[in-house]
Amino acid sequence: MMTKTPHSGRALLLLCSLLALLSIEATATELKFCTESEDSYPWILKNRKGLSIILLEMVEKRISQKILIDAIPWKRCLQELKAGHYDGAVNASFKTDRAEFAVYPMTVDKVDISKRMLIDSYSLYRLKGSKVEWDGKVFKPDDAIVGAQTGFSVVDQLKSLNLKVDDSSGSTEINLKKLLLGRVTAVALPTLQGDNLLNKDTELQKKIEKIALPLIEKPYYLIFSKPFFAQEGTLVKKIWDSIELTRESAEYKKQMDLFK
Repeated sequence: MMTKTPHSGRALLLLCSLLALLSIEATATELKFCTESEDSYPWILKNRKGLSIILLEMVEKRISQKILIDAIPWKRCLQELKAGHYDGAVNASFKTDRAEFAVYPMTVDKVDISKRMLIDSYSLYRLKGSKVEWDGKVFKPDDAIVGAQTGFSVVDQLKSLNLKVDDSSGSTEINLKKLLLGRVTAVALPTLQGDNLLNKDTELQKKIEKIALPLIEKPYYLIFSKPFFAQEGTLVKKIWDSIELTRESAEYKKQMDLFK
């Protein structure tokens, strides 16, 4: 004989089922991103929130979903994104090999720069009195060794100039020490980060200078793993739209002013 469940019991079962469903949905909608673990002033900082984290916290409020961000070495961040262990990677410039496993915001046939997180440049830093030169096309001397951070896109650009590249370290500070020790002829660094290090250290200012002409300037994006985009494409597009709106907002621009 079938036993009937009292109304209160059925209501309790229904409530428990709904709570379980909400718990599953809450876990599923937590977005997991990774970003560079080294300082990249003013975007990513170890000792306080950089502008990229501030921007994503504002985006988090717009989309009403939790964003978790892990700071790990950049090369590992991209490897973990490719493996599907992270949904997205923060502050990635465009590279064709990255586009094989990651999704960028696109127009018809090119990356949509309006959805960028930021624009930054790379510059070359040399010892004062050095004969190192860069005219925008040619780097001299052609037998130079240039230091660059592990996994950064500038490495490929330097190699395209037929330069020898030492990219064994992901640390800007270590690369500058290599320059001081004569282990590299010059160092390619994100301009704002390199300038910030020199501005803070009077001893470095006495020995190191920036070549005025930037090596390259380019936009950086929040990119997503292909499996995540395939499953949550509508959400991803909403995030990219929110990045654009937030980046141009008065609230975010006030935050940018604090870093000037």
